[in-house]
Amino acid sequence: MNEQNFNNGMNGGPGMPPPPPQGYMNMNGGPGMPPPPPQGYMNMNGGPGMPPPPPQGYMNMNGGPGMPPPPPQGYMNMNARPPQRRNPAVSPNRFRMFGIPVLVYAIICAACLYSNWSSILSAVLSIVSIVFISTCMVRYEKNIGADREAMTTGAALSKQSILIPYYILVFMMSVALSLTDEGYIIFGCNVGIIATEMYAVMTYFNDTEKQGIFKGIFSFFEMFFGSIGYVNMPFADRKAEREITGKKRNSKLMYILLGCVIALPILVIVLNLLSSADPVFAKVIKDIFGKLFFSWDIVKIVLFAAVIFLFVYGFIVKAGRRDLGANAPKEGQYNAVTGITITIVLTAFYLIFAVVQIVYLFMNSAGLPDDMTYAEYARQGFFQLLFVAVVNVCMVLIFSAIFRKSLVLNVSLLMMCICTYIMIASSAVRLSMYIAEYDLTYLRINTIWALIVTSIVMLGVIISLFWRNMPLFRYIFMTVLVMFTLYAFIRPGAVITRYNISQAHDGNKVDLEYVMDIGNDGVPYLIDYFRAKDITPEMVMEEVMSKYSEDTYYWRDDTVGERLEKMLEENDDKGYIRSFNFSRYRASKTIEDYIK
Repeated sequence: MNEQNFNNGMNGGPGMPPPPPQGYMNMNGGPGMPPPPPQGYMNMNGGPGMPPPPPQGYMNMNGGPGMPPPPPQGYMNMNARPPQRRNPAVSPNRFRMFGIPVLVYAIICAACLYSNWSSILSAVLSIVSIVFISTCMVRYEKNIGADREAMTTGAALSKQSILIPYYILVFMMSVALSLTDEGYIIFGCNVGIIATEMYAVMTYFNDTEKQGIFKGIFSFFEMFFGSIGYVNMPFADRKAEREITGKKRNSKLMYILLGCVIALPILVIVLNLLSSADPVFAKVIKDIFGKLFFSWDIVKIVLFAAVIFLFVYGFIVKAGRRDLGANAPKEGQYNAVTGITITIVLTAFYLIFAVVQIVYLFMNSAGLPDDMTYAEYARQGFFQLLFVAVVNVCMVLIFSAIFRKSLVLNVSLLMMCICTYIMIASSAVRLSMYIAEYDLTYLRINTIWALIVTSIVMLGVIISLFWRNMPLFRYIFMTVLVMFTLYAFIRPGAVITRYNISQAHDGNKVDLEYVMDIGNDGVPYLIDYFRAKDITPEMVMEEVMSKYSEDTYYWRDDTVGERLEKMLEENDDKGYIRSFNFSRYRASKTIEDYIK
């Protein structure tokens, strides 16, 4: 380096270069220049520069800044095989938080529900389910949270206030289960309970406030099938937890559960032997548990609990991802002209039909064909009209979702809805006249319920045409379930029996075979009819049918008492404690009093 390039101090003349940094030595042991900077570092002018300073906090032996320590033992070099990437859905903490609670909940569900879908235990289980859901949400918020920030217990519980209507609905449906013995009502209430619990969790973890019909349906099925897709997660989470902790969990509860599983088959064998030795002991066990321990159903309960455990755990995994509806089809993608054309064509004929209903059916001011009476005209077509009304509701929902918003489209859809209301009214008038002539059946009373529900749903659909942010899916979901819950409480079988028997006067007869097949819900009204007609348990059913029934054909050779005793035996087989049901209990007591 040329010394002319260096200036001295105050006079600006030539001077000596600055001394080299302390600590660098030349070959002769004197002070020397520092080594060149490593390749790849540039100064501000584009030339070679100094490397960046070491990370703050590292010190060399002399107390100055130094290099960071070497990595801990166990890290692999560049040529080693990279570690396996874990599934991002796997969480070792999740199994620690939810593994045991979900397992206990699954066992309780299996013990309450197996071959026992309509008892007082359904109401008990609904309370357990509400507490379980609430507890899981609190644990989730306290440990993970929506924004990865922990919540206090009070804040987590306060956040669940939006779920209170769903909790009430779940409890009411479970109470209805203990009051009826109607098969399709039992099925509908159980499905409704599961669906409501699922939707409550969906509402908590996802924004469902503005969900349209398509996104709501898509999200619901995504939640259900997504939960099934995560049935392997309990094992993956448990494996991840063991990898982190490096040891197995020392849980006494796991050993207790293992002991219960081993004890179950032994218990079945021992109870059967003891029951065969002592009939009184057998009756006590049967009254409490039914035939549960007199067969290998206990093994099926274990399998049932395993299925519940896997699904509920997968449901927790899916709910925590908060990604429902992300891939749902977008609404309003198609040109509204197509929808307007279809709607106007259909509505034109609907208007003609509506005028005919008003003139001929409602007002009865125009003449009918010579070969048809007013009663004949009115007593047909109500099923077809209900079907068309439901199709119209679906059509309005689809058109308002897939087509771009248009005032003309909305007005044409509104006209279709008005015509649909006229169809619903026409169907209701025809059905009422038909029932007055031919009594009630399950199909007819179900049609009445469907007409009412369709009318309420249609009202929400009309509102959604002009209120874009209406939560339409939630409205339809809650309308259907609330109306079904009310329907379950009125017990349609009891209504049918009571109404049909009340019409058996002035020479009219009741269809006894149909009424007796209704089951426990109608038994009290049936027994009252038998007593009013002096029908005794010893009378042969064929004789009773020929004298009092509208349908006189009867192929079985049994008495009234024998027919009722079969129903009593079926109720006894289900047990009086585990399977206690108010409808079955009342029917059994009524039959016992009648036979005595």
